[in-house]
Amino acid sequence: MIRRIDERKKIDIKKNIEWLMFLRVVVISVLLGASVVFQYTAKGTVAFFGRELIYLYVLIGFTYFLTGVYIVIIPRLQNLRAFAYIQLIWDVMMITGLVLLTGGIDSIFTFLYIPLIIAASIILYRSGGFIIASISSILYGIVVDLIFFGIIAPYGSTARLEYSDSYIFYNIFINITAFYLVAFLSGYLAEQVKRTGQELIEKRIDFEELKILNNEIMQNIQTGLITINKDGRIISINRQAELISGRALDEVWMSHIDDAFPNMLEDIDHSSLVYMEPGLNRWDKEFVSSTGQKYQLGFSMSPLTTHTDEEAGKIILFQDITRIREMEQEIKRSDRLATLGKLAANLAHEIRNPLAAMSGSIQILNQDMSLSGENKNLMNIVLQEIDRLNHLITDFLLYARPTELKRHRLDLRNVISETIALFRNTPKGTHNISIETAFCDNAVTDGDFMQLKQVFWNIFLNSAEAMPEGGDISVSMENGAVSSGGIIEVRICDTGPGIDRDIRESVFDPFFSTKEGGTGLGLSTVKQIIETHGGSVAIGNADAPGAEIIIRLQGHDEADSSAEPAPGT
Repeated sequence: MIRRIDERKKIDIKKNIEWLMFLRVVVISVLLGASVVFQYTAKGTVAFFGRELIYLYVLIGFTYFLTGVYIVIIPRLQNLRAFAYIQLIWDVMMITGLVLLTGGIDSIFTFLYIPLIIAASIILYRSGGFIIASISSILYGIVVDLIFFGIIAPYGSTARLEYSDSYIFYNIFINITAFYLVAFLSGYLAEQVKRTGQELIEKRIDFEELKILNNEIMQNIQTGLITINKDGRIISINRQAELISGRALDEVWMSHIDDAFPNMLEDIDHSSLVYMEPGLNRWDKEFVSSTGQKYQLGFSMSPLTTHTDEEAGKIILFQDITRIREMEQEIKRSDRLATLGKLAANLAHEIRNPLAAMSGSIQILNQDMSLSGENKNLMNIVLQEIDRLNHLITDFLLYARPTELKRHRLDLRNVISETIALFRNTPKGTHNISIETAFCDNAVTDGDFMQLKQVFWNIFLNSAEAMPEGGDISVSMENGAVSSGGIIEVRICDTGPGIDRDIRESVFDPFFSTKEGGTGLGLSTVKQIIETHGGSVAIGNADAPGAEIIIRLQGHDEADSSAEPAPGT
């Protein structure tokens, strides 16, 4: 702001100097014209180039010449104050010479000192006015004294003029008093005008900056804004409104709102209007932009009033709420699915009781009855299917209604080693399946021991089922920053057929399975448990042979001293 004020001061000084040069040219032109008229009316009694007027013409001509020089050099000047002082001092000398040429003490041009002092006060304020008044007083006093003592005589006078001492003193006192009084009054007024002008400049700059800030805010808010006048014609539109509507301001300015945006305010469902207060309301509407893009917009309209509270038009605000409406629909669907899931979990829990009763009853009948051949096979099929159905319900309940985490610090090496030991004692774990491990030094994390065992159990089971003829499973572990408790990364790879690229994004979805008779809940349960622990699970490199599951969990700085080290494998 200070820089802009200083620039404004320079501009004002330059303008005042230009006015001074203009007025100087006017004065000397009038003086030149008066001299010519005087000689014409004198009817030859005064020679045109006589001794009386030759000095006057030289003074006028030299003033014209200097003014021309000033006009040429003023655009290149930097120190305008010094330039102004040079011009003013020359003007004082010119007026003094004019006074001397036109009668000395009795010259009618003595009054010219006064407007020059006023001009100095306007251009250079109080200090400039007093300096020019002082110079004027000195030069005028010298001229009067020289004439009084007979050293020089006014041009046009052939004899030495006699003046009394009192007259000389009175003349000098009155003129010098007038000079300083004018300097004081004009300087005071100039300072007041300067102060008022500076305040006005500051207010104008503040207003301009506020206007710019207001325009920037209006242009950068993420809300569309359109203002219309009383006739419904568009007078402004911000950047967000242009983006949503696909129309620029120069395309729609002073167009009627219904012509520029025909599907914006037409066919408003007044039943959907929400009246917040008189003159302000809200509504939602689907809007199609000029590019064919569909939006769900939330509108509000309020009156545009002047400083006298007179309504000058309307302000239309709108936001793109398409994503909000989609999220609301997703929440509604999620709520319905949550209710359905709770109902399904309760239903599955209730089914387990009759299944258990049926399984127990059939097992008793199987022991008491002597069945052979096909009947015995049928009885075994019933028992196997009841057992499979029970496992399906158990997996579903584990996914739909997981148990609360019982967190404590544990060593992942112990979790994985114990899960491997249990898995090796199952029929699928002993069927030509080899498991190799490579653990890091520190694998301490916070978690639920039983649920993390369930994670690795499901992954080992999936790998074994993918390799019915047998194969290899490798478990490797890395800690990103052991000394600072980094992320523990566990990679489980098998030598099975792998996972196709097309289904990589679906393997963790509930009930998605590529195996005949699979429940599709194994990996979805893995994902749920790991995410509940604050970790992540992903499918590894699809280009590598076999399948790779990557699990990441947060580690800790220090190992748990209570955790037993993983047994050597």
